[in-house]
Amino acid sequence: MNGEQNRPMKRYMPGLDGLRAISVLAVIGYHLDLEWAQGGLLGVEIFFVLSGYLITDQIILEYRTKNKLSILHFWMRRIRRLLPAMVCMLLLVALWLMTTDFSRLQALEGDFLSSLFYMNNWYLIFQEASYFESFGPASPIGHLWSLSIEEQFYLVWPVVLLIGLKLVPSRGKLLLSILLLASISAIAMAVMYEPGTDPSRVYYGTDTRVFAILIGAALAVVWPSWKLSDRISPSARVVLDITGGFGILLLLILIGRSNEYDDWLYQFGFLYLSVVTAAVIAVLVHPASRLGKIMACQPLTWIGKRSYSLYLWHYPVIVLSSPTVNTEGAGFTQILLQVTLSVILSAYSYKYVEEPIRRGNFRSQLHLVRKRNLGKPLSGLALVILLFIFVSWSKNTTKPEPDSDMPVITPETIQSDILQRTNN
Repeated sequence: MNGEQNRPMKRYMPGLDGLRAISVLAVIGYHLDLEWAQGGLLGVEIFFVLSGYLITDQIILEYRTKNKLSILHFWMRRIRRLLPAMVCMLLLVALWLMTTDFSRLQALEGDFLSSLFYMNNWYLIFQEASYFESFGPASPIGHLWSLSIEEQFYLVWPVVLLIGLKLVPSRGKLLLSILLLASISAIAMAVMYEPGTDPSRVYYGTDTRVFAILIGAALAVVWPSWKLSDRISPSARVVLDITGGFGILLLLILIGRSNEYDDWLYQFGFLYLSVVTAAVIAVLVHPASRLGKIMACQPLTWIGKRSYSLYLWHYPVIVLSSPTVNTEGAGFTQILLQVTLSVILSAYSYKYVEEPIRRGNFRSQLHLVRKRNLGKPLSGLALVILLFIFVSWSKNTTKPEPDSDMPVITPETIQSDILQRTNN
């Protein structure tokens, strides 16, 4: 009986939802080209470290408590958590393009297929597609490359970690092994990156980005959430909060001051960001941290719980409702509508797709919706459709007329633009 009571348990850490909220807001700000989020692409790196920590923490907890790990069960949980919402988004984007721009849908066939099989990042690499520059309309699902990296990690990591837990019983040696793998990946990014050129290859590559996830995994080995206690000295609590607060401040400064063409990002910046993120996570998961309670405030946790949905939906909304050619940038009204639509879609996806499927009660939830509350989701869906039509209409009415004096975009002009941004 006492053994059951002392068995370590998985616990909810709301402070991490606050960090998720900051990350997804940074990414959305970056894709909206807002001035304060020029480095908002770093939000993806924060997500990578978070994923590495939580997944490894979960795997080690299951292995320590049950002395085994069901890899198949782990994979099924990941599929239920990630795939249904993404499929819904892909279906709606495909239907929209089918009725508005069928040729564009045909051109994106490879993007859709590679995303379904979580190989989109490698497909983009082989297509020599740029994340930062485009010769034509942006792909509305171009953001799914990061989900491909995470899912590839989820496929391989449980097997690798299980072997490591069996063959390397020492926690210190296991930590060093993970850090060695992370170092190889970080060095690969620094070596493969060529200053002054488009960094898309190292930005998309699993081999050059996995170090962020592995740094989170290394933290889980030495700082498991289920072993932490709130019984610490007042001075230790102060050190925790100061460390976490300083780390979050650094993350915000990097998000606001960085640029996607900064050489230092690919030479050591992403690695530095990953280490800072790991330090912040270590503070937020500690039950004695007051900063964790501050980051667990209701607005941040609401956004954080829906961060996956927000990440899925915001980019197609922005791309499909923005002018193909727009030299003046998006106006306040357009941005407000785009953000509103993204939030509504995310909320519906979270409530009616993600949570019911993850908890295994999708059929009962669907039956309940049909029986008692069908009008509410339908009215919400109608609002979403009307908003999207309005934003798209605004896109068409603000699109500038072709100008014969407009410069022609060529690889040479892109290269010149990259060099100019780097020098600035």
